[in-house]
Amino acid sequence: MCKVIVIANQKGGVGKTTTSINLGVGLARLGQRVLLVDGDPQGHLTLGLGFPKNLRVTLKNMMENIVMGIEFDPREAILHHKEGVDVIPSNKLLTGMDLSLIAVEDREQVLKEYLDLLKADYDYIIIDGMPSLGMLTINEMTAADSVLIPTQPQYYASDGLTELLKVYKATKTRFNPKMEIEGILYTMDVSRYNNSKRNKKAIEAAYGNELRIFNDSIPRLEPISEAASEGVSIFTYEKNGKGAESYQKLAQEVLNHAKEK
Repeated sequence: MCKVIVIANQKGGVGKTTTSINLGVGLARLGQRVLLVDGDPQGHLTLGLGFPKNLRVTLKNMMENIVMGIEFDPREAILHHKEGVDVIPSNKLLTGMDLSLIAVEDREQVLKEYLDLLKADYDYIIIDGMPSLGMLTINEMTAADSVLIPTQPQYYASDGLTELLKVYKATKTRFNPKMEIEGILYTMDVSRYNNSKRNKKAIEAAYGNELRIFNDSIPRLEPISEAASEGVSIFTYEKNGKGAESYQKLAQEVLNHAKEK
């Protein structure tokens, strides 16, 4: 059975796209069939895996086909990456989709209807969510089985989590009652700093009884950010480094969590 995970946080710069790419490749390294969906009009996941901006067929086209009710090949947009994951790309044209959906009947279900056509081919579909809380984000959560929340252990992180969880709870109540929180993932973590330790304790005090927090954090390391500029994951860029080790542990924890269900 395919599991759909959306990587979500309305705050930018928290490692959302980096986590989408490296979790996806990490799961593929564990023998899973993985589809990565670029749900952000900035197209950073697409670019971060080495694909160009000006692709003819993207997620926008697929969602438009669903809206218009026309017959189409749902696999037309899929690209194949050399590290063993498939990709549905996006670019800035997806921005218009957020507005277009407002006038559509069952507008919250459009992405789910599309991904349902692909689930038989994959064990995991990972959506790189957009850094806002609009209609596309609601579509992404409606399509998802769970939400993984990357966050830096910073002073204002708790406020951002509060806003995201409001949207999560509203979407769960109205459109997707089976959706769960996959967990909170600390990213860009400098764990030796007292500030990081203090902010983690604040997040855990606020949410630890309600939400799962991943055992291992993702450290702040230059190779992790540099990998995207080469169009590869951290596993190809520095396969024996701490960044690759941390993302492989995350992938294993996600896989173990699914097996517990």
